[in-house]
Amino acid sequence: MVKQAVILCGGRGTRLAELVNETPKPLIEVGGKPFVTYAINMLKGIGFTDIVLLIGYMKEKFESLKDKVVRLVETQEDVNKAVLSIPNLQDLFLLLNGDCFPVMDWRGFVEAAEPRVAVKIVGRDAGVAIVRKRHIEDGFINCGNIKDMVNKLENYTILGGLHVGTPQGLQRARVFFDTIVYGQ
Repeated sequence: MVKQAVILCGGRGTRLAELVNETPKPLIEVGGKPFVTYAINMLKGIGFTDIVLLIGYMKEKFESLKDKVVRLVETQEDVNKAVLSIPNLQDLFLLLNGDCFPVMDWRGFVEAAEPRVAVKIVGRDAGVAIVRKRHIEDGFINCGNIKDMVNKLENYTILGGLHVGTPQGLQRARVFFDTIVYGQ
C-alpha cells in the first residue's frame, strides 16, 4: 500500500483573482478550515506516514500544517524537477492537486501496487494519481498534468470530487462541506 503523498500546493490560483491575494488556494477556508486539510486528514486516517506539501506562492502561510507526518518542500519552476528533488521520495507515491478533493474510496484507491489515476464517471480527471518515480524521470508522465495521465495510466473510476480552482468550484465545495460539517 502507498504510504507517501505529494500534494501540489505551489500555484498562484489566478482564476480566483482577489480571493487568493492573502491566502493560497489550498488554504482557502471551506467548511470552517483550510481546504487542503480535508485531504491531509483523510490520508493520515488511512495510514499515510509521509505527506509532502510542495509549496511556493505564500509558502509561509503553510507553516501551521507542519507536523510529524506533514512536511513542507519548496517547489521549483519545473514541477517534475521539484517532485524529483523531494528528499526520500519513494518509488510509488500518491500525487494530488492541492485544490482537489476526490469523493471516493481513498483506501481502495491507494491499495494499488501499480500506478493509476482517478477519473470521474464522466471521463474527466479528478486531480489524484498514484505514480512511479521512474515514470517522471523518463518523461512518461508530467506531474503538472494529471489530465494527460488519464491516457497513460490505469483508470480508477469515481463518482466525482470537489475542486476549488475556480469561483464556481469553490462555491460548490463550500456548499458541500457546509452541509456535511454544519448540517445545513
